Amino acid sequence: MTIRRGGMGDLNAVFQLNHRAFGEAWSIGSLHAALDSGFDLVVCEDEGILAGYILSQDILDEVHIMQVAVDPARRRQGIASNLTTHLLRGKAAMSVVLLEVRASNHAARRLYAKFGFRENGVRKKYYAPDAAGWQEDAILMGLSLREQSAFSGSL
Repeated sequence: MTIRRGGMGDLNAVFQLNHRAFGEAWSIGSLHAALDSGFDLVVCEDEGILAGYILSQDILDEVHIMQVAVDPARRRQGIASNLTTHLLRGKAAMSVVLLEVRASNHAARRLYAKFGFRENGVRKKYYAPDAAGWQEDAILMGLSLREQSAFSGSL
C-alpha cells in the first residue's frame, strides 16, 4: 500500500469512496471546493485503487480532521491508523489536532484514543436526521501535539 498526498486528480475516487463509506456524503463540488481552498488530502492506494483517505484543514496552528474514510471492504487492515500516523507526522509543528466523530463510531473513537486524542465535548444532534428522524451526537476529540512531541517521533 502507498500513502501519498492527494490532489484534484483523486477527487472522483474520493467522491465514490465517500459515498460507500458514509451515510451522508459530501458532494463532488464540496470536495473540490475544500481542496481548492487549501484543505489537505492524503490518500492510501493499493495497486492503484483508493483504499482510504484523510481530509484535513489547517486553521492557524490547529489541524481539523474533516474526514477519514476507508473502503468498507478494506476496514480493519490498519489503513485509518496509517493515514492518521502520516497526518500527525506531517503536522508535528502544529499545536493541536481537533475532530468530531459519531457517538456510535466506537472503532474510530478507540483509534483516536490510541493516538492520545481525548474526548472533550459533545455536539448534541450534530448529524443530519436518519430516516426515522433520529439525530446522532458528535463526540469532540482533541490531541495536543505539544504534549505529544515525544510521542510523535515514535509514530
